[in-house]
Amino acid sequence: MLAHLDDSFETPRYIIEDILKKTRLTLDLDVCATDLNTKCFRFFTEEQDALTLSWNISKHKKPYTVFCNPPRSLNGKFVKKTVKEWQDNNLNIIFLLTWNDLGNKYGQPLVKFWKQNKIHIENLGKVFFDKNGIKSQFPSRLTYCWIWFKRK
Repeated sequence: MLAHLDDSFETPRYIIEDILKKTRLTLDLDVCATDLNTKCFRFFTEEQDALTLSWNISKHKKPYTVFCNPPRSLNGKFVKKTVKEWQDNNLNIIFLLTWNDLGNKYGQPLVKFWKQNKIHIENLGKVFFDKNGIKSQFPSRLTYCWIWFKRK
């Protein structure tokens, strides 16, 4: 399916494995998922609307680590929500974003956090996202990165 017709793409398993290896985290809550593509046991669906829910759902002392690969058309809203959840709840959050979006008005605060060493950003390059569990035939048009909003 063409990107301009659908902006929800599944994160390939190799990206998740690389992130887990580098961060030594476990992912507990996927906030942009379906029961078929979630990367975690616990997840929020589009109908549940992660933009309106608290991401701090752990009943334990240690908050969950959150994973977020938002629909591209909602990147700005999810960046804002992620920063709020990170600051309010002291969560580890792994977030996928295009490099271009760091230059947008909603991505600019992230550069400040990056310079302060509060978040970690790594390049993914062009990604062959999955759709319905099948690897895309073509790479993404834009270059992606993953961002680790670090728990204090």
